[in-house]
Amino acid sequence: MNDSISNLLSIFGIIIVELIVVFAVFWVGQFVYQKLFRRQLELNLELFVKDNPAVAIALVGYYFGIVIGLGGVLGESAVNWQDKAIDLVTYGATVILLMLAGAWVGEKFILRQFNCQREIIEDRNIGAANVEAGNHIANGLILHSALAGETGGWEVALVCWLIGLATLIIVSSVYPRVTKYDVFAEIEKRNNPAAGLALAGLLIATGNIVRIAFYQDFQGWLVSFPEYVSILLFCLVALVIIRWLADIVLVPGVKISDEIFNQEVPNVGAGLIEAFAYVAASFLIGWCFS
Repeated sequence: MNDSISNLLSIFGIIIVELIVVFAVFWVGQFVYQKLFRRQLELNLELFVKDNPAVAIALVGYYFGIVIGLGGVLGESAVNWQDKAIDLVTYGATVILLMLAGAWVGEKFILRQFNCQREIIEDRNIGAANVEAGNHIANGLILHSALAGETGGWEVALVCWLIGLATLIIVSSVYPRVTKYDVFAEIEKRNNPAAGLALAGLLIATGNIVRIAFYQDFQGWLVSFPEYVSILLFCLVALVIIRWLADIVLVPGVKISDEIFNQEVPNVGAGLIEAFAYVAASFLIGWCFS
């Protein structure tokens, strides 16, 4: 009994250390977010004086991405709390660095059609904020699998992360052809929150698909990467099918794209349903592979 209580107290101690370090990582993360990524952003001014919801949405997505990225190491065992703290600090610094790099990639290649910083800070564009938040969360999901595990090393993790970012760019480029409307023009010119929400859901689902594909233990470049790519391609095709089925099953008699694009006031509910279809499908596919 005493041993059980002792083990339980030890677990509680490690959890407390984890929470302290994670919140310290949050503080560092928001600091570098302002100083390196959003240099024109005065966070307290935008959030609590101007009450800018777009900034809050983008920032929460960034925080959420950090949490998910750290999740790859939180569940790993450690000899003592000191080792756990060191692991978390190391991984936390890595996650923040790669989250910022992923944010820059998203802004330059996914949201390249307009100035995302201006849209979020000056125009309070909820659609643009939704997409940025979705990109942050997707990046966190990719990092979760890329950095987790004890096989492969940092070079494998880096390659998996880069493949994940490339997948996000490709999917976001193909997406307007599937929806048959200019998603990015809708977000920029009409401040369309529904269009941004739907695209954000797709990005999150894609990030989750990448997480699923790369979560298997690395067994060598020639063995593992064909397996990774096969799973990734299969899951992405499944997402396309899910997008088609969403119109038929979730909202029979209604075309989701019309509700998002062809309405005088874009239907945010339709955007939410489309986003849900993507994210739910990605988790269902993941559970099938587990």
